Amino acid sequence: MKKLVLALAFVSALFTSSCSSDDSNSSPSLGETTGNYWPMEVNNTWTFSSNSGSSELRMIGVTTINGTPYYELSDDADNVFGVQNWVAKKGATYFQKIADTNINQDGVSINMQGYEIPLFKDHLEANSSWNGTVTSRVNYSVNGQNSSTTATIKYTSTITEKNSTVVLNGATYPNVIKVKTKVEIKILNQTTPIDLEYWLAKDVGPIREYTSSNGSIQERTLINYMLY
Repeated sequence: MKKLVLALAFVSALFTSSCSSDDSNSSPSLGETTGNYWPMEVNNTWTFSSNSGSSELRMIGVTTINGTPYYELSDDADNVFGVQNWVAKKGATYFQKIADTNINQDGVSINMQGYEIPLFKDHLEANSSWNGTVTSRVNYSVNGQNSSTTATIKYTSTITEKNSTVVLNGATYPNVIKVKTKVEIKILNQTTPIDLEYWLAKDVGPIREYTSSNGSIQERTLINYMLY
């Protein structure tokens, strides 16, 4: 999955303008799962094709947090800063957790507090939505001058289709959930909008990803996968 979108937006905002996570739904309904739309085991691998070539998404490890296994992801297409991230499933809700991040680039040092957001929910019907707000404390140093701020991430996600059948790269996938997410990241009075879309197939996992931000569009589709 696109794991660094938010981190990259933070960095962009800091360069342009140069706590803990707080989900607005502090006790969200996790729901009762209707199936396994992202199989989670170490070494599970998904290979994607895009205009820029092929890339591999792989689960490389597992960590238990508060009794829930979180699977660490490695993504060939999304490793600019080496930010650690994990996915986990609680009930019918699939979460993405981003680790605390340290970035040093062009004389700027940035430390960003980690956060966790719900990616999608497999029990909801088409046209169902959820939203929330997450904050991340950002400490940074520019030319030796230290400062800090809070980045605010607002998201609204919608199940656009459920139980669809799609054909990608010659393969047919039934039982597909399609999710669109609109994100607004505000930091230092600059707002960055991001449009995301994920397709997930039951007992397969992610089969298509789409990201649009600041005029840049990235899209990739599944060509093969291996589950353990």
